[in-house]
Amino acid sequence: MDEWNEMLDAYAYEMETASAGYEMMGRMLDRRAVVSWLKERGLDHIYIYGGGYLGVQLYQNVHEDIHVLSVVDKSGGLLVNLPEIPVIGLEEFESQYKDQTVIVTPVKFYSRIRDYLSSFVRDDRVICLGELLGGIV
Repeated sequence: MDEWNEMLDAYAYEMETASAGYEMMGRMLDRRAVVSWLKERGLDHIYIYGGGYLGVQLYQNVHEDIHVLSVVDKSGGLLVNLPEIPVIGLEEFESQYKDQTVIVTPVKFYSRIRDYLSSFVRDDRVICLGELLGGIV
């Protein structure tokens, strides 16, 4: 019975995570609102952590109005082939980071990413994309 409950809990977590990701994708369709949220928070130089769909969508929405220093991805690449998007791996990110804000786009691994970043990024400089978009977590 415990095994069944664990499976149900894991399934519920996966569905909540997917739902949050889709909600964020939907909110990012309003490009002006996304740029406005960033500017209201005084975020004019940012890193985007995550080279998946949410990271690419965020970059595409804001790069004309907000200086995106780079998209950071563990693999050093993007999920899609868009050579115009600057992307760096973790080692390069650590060596060039200088106290800018990092917006973390992966929903599922946010806690692990935040833990990793905490070794060299101040806590107040790490923002979950869901928090930025109005409290989606």
